[in-house]
Amino acid sequence: MSSQPQIQVAVVMERVAAPNPWEDWHCRLVEVVPDEGTFGAAPRCLVDDGKVSRWLFPGFEITLFRSECKGYYLNLTSGQPSWFVSWVFDESDPSLPTLTGVGVSYVEADRRMASEEHVETVPLAPELCEWLRVYTNAHFEPETRRKVRAMSFLSPQERERMATGLAGAPTPATDQAAPVPEAHAEQSRERNAALREMFLTDPHFRQSDGLDVGVDEVHEIEGTPTGRQRTILKARELGLLDDELLEQDPPPQVGSPPRGA
Repeated sequence: MSSQPQIQVAVVMERVAAPNPWEDWHCRLVEVVPDEGTFGAAPRCLVDDGKVSRWLFPGFEITLFRSECKGYYLNLTSGQPSWFVSWVFDESDPSLPTLTGVGVSYVEADRRMASEEHVETVPLAPELCEWLRVYTNAHFEPETRRKVRAMSFLSPQERERMATGLAGAPTPATDQAAPVPEAHAEQSRERNAALREMFLTDPHFRQSDGLDVGVDEVHEIEGTPTGRQRTILKARELGLLDDELLEQDPPPQVGSPPRGA
């Protein structure tokens, strides 16, 4: 079997009549069996007790293709290699499913599920796992992902060459990045120093939004008079005072004269 990329199988399905108030019929996959050509070509009933019946669907040829080797590999490495059987219900006769595919490719099964087909699985027999493994090992070529260099690390000349399809061409000496003049570097350092000085000294950038604690506010921990005064004043500004705080006066600021003095 390991030398031939094609086998023929039949599918056994189970049908249940009125399994619940919302369904007239329910079907499930039972097994996939070898088909040596003695089952005929049309589906046939194997057993029927009026409630549950089993049907045989013969004549499915399983052919292995090199283009599906990734799907075979994913199936073999899933932990439980399986058959994938897909079907749809015919609107004119919903009592029996119409089988649309039988295979061993994980990728193909995913495509059928994306097409809103019913897909079920049953375990793949050990001898068929070996058959699939031998073919996959002989023809599967894993994809090699090429690491792409981020555009932010390319020089303007390299970006232009990539945009025009010349990224692989040798770099001429004229395309080398010109050195940055010392005057321009000095100007950049002066500008950065001026910006740093502005952010550190300008009161506009030193205003607190009340959501964080500045260096000079670390000592104002909650429970101290200064911290409680800060809490009450902020709550009054935001209109969040509760009854307890509403009846209290803010504690005097540190260093301010007492009331009535």
